[in-house]
Amino acid sequence: MNIENRVLVGVGDIKIDKAPAVLSTFLGSCIAVCLYSPSRKVGGIVHFLLPKAREMQGEKIPRKEKYADTGIPELLRRLKNVFNIEKDDFVAKMFGGANVLKMVNRRVGEENTAAARAILRELKIAVVGASTGGERGYKIDFDLATGKVFCQVFNEEVKEY
Repeated sequence: MNIENRVLVGVGDIKIDKAPAVLSTFLGSCIAVCLYSPSRKVGGIVHFLLPKAREMQGEKIPRKEKYADTGIPELLRRLKNVFNIEKDDFVAKMFGGANVLKMVNRRVGEENTAAARAILRELKIAVVGASTGGERGYKIDFDLATGKVFCQVFNEEVKEY
């Protein structure tokens, strides 16, 4: 994995690229959905915060990237527009969704995980790897040369997906 080609993905952000780039992010209750085209060695990450965008009386959603229901389709749209790849060529991996917000009554991580799985199922994109849930944050490195995601739950060993 070539660290020189690292692209950081922020919270509520989408980044797309091609090999030899490595897309990296840190997660808590947020989810990172990684889409990858094995034949073209291109992919992207959407790092979303919440499961659903709530439209305000006809106003546009300010940042589609913040929500599962708008962010995952937006990631797919950008990959298709930039690299001219149909959705059938992509596989998905997903990470995050930890229960790190202890004082909150909602279990946002679980809601995010369920929303991402439902949207990917609806889009008919196979989830070929995942590490979600738990009580601690995640760091992931998505290597576009291989499609492998190196995931480290804080205070644990790095695992390959």
